[in-house]
Amino acid sequence: MSNTASERLTSTSTSSQSPARQDTPAPAQTALSAPLTQQQLARDPSDILFYIALALLPVDGTLLGIPLPYWTPLSPWFFLAYALANWRYLRLTLRAYLPFFLFPVLLVVTSIYGWQTVAVHANAIALSFVSLLLGLACLASIDIAFTRKHLSARAAITVVVCTYWFAFAVGVAQFIALKLQSDATLHYFAAMMYRRYIRVRPQFLFAEPSYIGMHIFGVLLPLFWLTRDRRLAALIPVFAAGAIAMGSGTRIIVDSAVALFLWLLSAVNFRNRKATWGFVAGSSAIAAGGLLAVILNPRLNDLATRGVLAGDPSMSARIFHMLAPMWSWKHDLSHFLFGWGAGNISEAVRDGYAGARQWFDTHGGVANSEINGLANPPTNTFTMSAYSSFITEFGIVMFALLAVMMLVHVTKHHAWNRTTVCWLVLTAYLYIQFESYAFYALWLLVFAVGSGCLSVRRKVDDIAINTTQ
Repeated sequence: MSNTASERLTSTSTSSQSPARQDTPAPAQTALSAPLTQQQLARDPSDILFYIALALLPVDGTLLGIPLPYWTPLSPWFFLAYALANWRYLRLTLRAYLPFFLFPVLLVVTSIYGWQTVAVHANAIALSFVSLLLGLACLASIDIAFTRKHLSARAAITVVVCTYWFAFAVGVAQFIALKLQSDATLHYFAAMMYRRYIRVRPQFLFAEPSYIGMHIFGVLLPLFWLTRDRRLAALIPVFAAGAIAMGSGTRIIVDSAVALFLWLLSAVNFRNRKATWGFVAGSSAIAAGGLLAVILNPRLNDLATRGVLAGDPSMSARIFHMLAPMWSWKHDLSHFLFGWGAGNISEAVRDGYAGARQWFDTHGGVANSEINGLANPPTNTFTMSAYSSFITEFGIVMFALLAVMMLVHVTKHHAWNRTTVCWLVLTAYLYIQFESYAFYALWLLVFAVGSGCLSVRRKVDDIAINTTQ
């Protein structure tokens, strides 16, 4: 029984005929728990594309990437190439996740109303739907690699761990260069990046420092929840703590507090009194640490004392990017319901700018050149929030449908458990200040539910709880 309780959903899973499993039925096999006899490093040359995509996950802000809304990633394009190269498996993936692959068709139909009544911006439309396509390509690639072809989960995690350690090392090198004021080194890193922050704080290889939490808690932590790989357990806290210690930004502090609380909530056995008191102590420590961060961190201190509209120029701009289109929602019910149409965020920003700016100024907001420039926004205007962008483009009806689809997806695959709930909440939180439809966090969650990994995780965790009683 103890062996069954410690069973992990990784490629190191033992054969299902082990004597230790005779007392309790083994959980159903999932994409990440296939026996070693079925797993291979690669099945054919196309699998190189998948490993390249994994190796480039943290490289999302360089000049090499193709610009998408506020980032320049490389991995999504390799995921797309991998999915297309394995078109024979693609129909199986489409069948398994059919509602998600059909959903963009509904978005096109809904957008027709906005295109007819507002405007048509071809480049912005292409960026919006290409981002959706790349997100679905990520889902398809993961499913093909692990569910259809049974590639080695441990090998994949090895690639991910190595590439994120490399990204962390780049951040350390940038931090040292900042401390030593090494212009040559800073110029070298700045020349690599599409947007340049490294003369102020370490940027790693990300489009901007605020994306650190998206990668640590939108990619690495979910992978740990799926595999329980100890290498991820070491990487995640080191990367988060290191980014905070090097002053990479304020968002990573808040993200770390939220993610740590949700991890505690998912991990603690509340049937055990000592574990429950440990959760209370841990939560108290998180709250105390957050208060200390507000006191010691100048930017957090300014936000706490002067307010989010005036305490930090970056935060003010982020809020106004979201506020301007949302102001349009108040005064245009039909477009709020059905959207301004894909690619028409700039039109909603223009419509809502005057009202949003008046409210912003009245409530003590401090404007800057970025906010002033939104009075006449470019066609590729961004909102810095997936919710603001999606509802503006496609309407609240389509957003509600997407939320219902996700809940039905979890229910259909019997994946409701504490880990799933915490993962859903964490994912929803992360996208408040991140807008790209192509980012991996949502699609990784969709795969984890659909592949059965989370339902099996619940069985394993329940066994572990029973053996501790």
